[in-house]
Amino acid sequence: DQAGQWRVQCVPKEPHSFQSRLPLPEPWRGLRDEALDQVSGIPGCIFVHTSGFIGGHHTREGALSMARATLAQRPVTKPPTNSLDQ
Repeated sequence: DQAGQWRVQCVPKEPHSFQSRLPLPEPWRGLRDEALDQVSGIPGCIFVHTSGFIGGHHTREGALSMARATLAQRPVTKPPTNSLDQ
């Protein structure tokens, strides 16, 4: 952003939706600064919105760490089966 900080923003479930496909982890939501650093284990965090749709970090690498940690908590799903393969 213009202040030199980095953001992690979740993808909405549908266009114009306020629901995220995978929001930032619930324990991080509503936290800021040192409290967020401690809970997330990622130093340099700035905030995570209470709904988990966006978060901020002081560095690019930190923002990527937040994104990777969020992706790591997603539920494992099976790929769709193709009826032609059976």
